Amino acid sequence: MLAINYKSIFLVLFFTLSFTFSKAQDLEFGFGVGMANYTGDISPSYKLKNGRPAGEFFVRLNPNPTFSVRLGAMAGIIRADETESKDTFYQQRAAKFTGTIYEASARMEYNFRDYRAMSELNRLSPYIFLGGSVAHISVNSNYFDSQPRALEISLPIGVGIKYMLAHNYNLGFEFGVRPTFTDAIDGMMQDGSADEISSVGKFQMTNLFTKDMYYYTGISLSFTINRVVCPTEFR
Repeated sequence: MLAINYKSIFLVLFFTLSFTFSKAQDLEFGFGVGMANYTGDISPSYKLKNGRPAGEFFVRLNPNPTFSVRLGAMAGIIRADETESKDTFYQQRAAKFTGTIYEASARMEYNFRDYRAMSELNRLSPYIFLGGSVAHISVNSNYFDSQPRALEISLPIGVGIKYMLAHNYNLGFEFGVRPTFTDAIDGMMQDGSADEISSVGKFQMTNLFTKDMYYYTGISLSFTINRVVCPTEFR
């Protein structure tokens, strides 16, 4: 398999963002609140009851009506508890954890409509996004001793809706997935020690063929500056 050169990916992303910054005419500052969630060995499927509070701050650049670039920081709580599962295996294993996520990200957004066109009929647009992020994730688990985690890399991808409230204010809603390259966010590690393996007995520790993921769902409010607007009225 070809090795992924993360340094090259982030260098390309850095220079792309730098060029976009220099060309951007509209600059948005915003914040959002919402919910963080997780899927992995302890919770293989997405469950709303695992959702916990999260929030974000971001800067968005709009070089043209179609594409936007966003730099952001997000913090949230993730958790899962196998005793809440309907599956007997998970109930007997009874693993659980809570954790915190601190993420920095950069991403490209594709807007399907020019929602900033100052037209009453075009004030809303769906969008999709793709980017890269680094996150510091720390967890407390009842299964293994908690260990400090290195920075984790993920590839945020998702969908959302933008709505222009007024000339300078925008409302947003989005759902994003963060696929990671690790299977240890929840503390269920593949390379457990002999004592750890003994403690789980007959239970398999992890699914070796899947990686953990975390999610962010939220609403946001942003303020736009440096916009040159020709006098007009909503039509």
